Amino acid sequence: MAAQEIASIQTRYAKKGLTLSEVALCGSKEFIEWNHYPANDLVDEVSGYEFYYHAHSADEMLDGEHGHFHLFKRCGHDFHHLIGIALNQQGLPVRLFTTNQWVTGEKFVSAKSVVAELRNFDMATKGRMGPIARWISALTKLYFIEMEMLILGRDQKIGELKIELGDLNMALDSKSHHVLTESKIDLLDRLSQHLLLSN
Repeated sequence: MAAQEIASIQTRYAKKGLTLSEVALCGSKEFIEWNHYPANDLVDEVSGYEFYYHAHSADEMLDGEHGHFHLFKRCGHDFHHLIGIALNQQGLPVRLFTTNQWVTGEKFVSAKSVVAELRNFDMATKGRMGPIARWISALTKLYFIEMEMLILGRDQKIGELKIELGDLNMALDSKSHHVLTESKIDLLDRLSQHLLLSN
């Protein structure tokens, strides 16, 4: 069960005095703006799923946020951005978001395709980042409905921008539109609801 997996992983880290945001830095002592953690992203060669953690410059970060994960699906040379997951300073996820095409340089595909790829998100990774990969996989299950709504909203926003700017490519490359949809989340509240229902 996704809620139990998430709670178990976070509890194990907490017992070691670590937050999820600290673990996401892959042992790095410094958190450098824009750097990817891990350096070459974490890729599951079998499934094609991938993620990395990073932060923007301080003036671009929302108050209280430490950094965020970007989740992707690779298909040959192409890759698609699935969802962003922002963590606070305590290592708890506080916001889900979608981005415009230019932000990650992805091959833009329809919301229907992205949702199908997100539905099957599962990364089997060994080593230091294994628990993080399992935590992210479980989070995509726990918040799938919210993520799906954000992705559908992303396409609606792109459609509005296309009308406003007169061209799809201009909409996808509009530098004044970085985050297209977003939603705040409260993981502790969601976990308590699920764990109460399961008892």
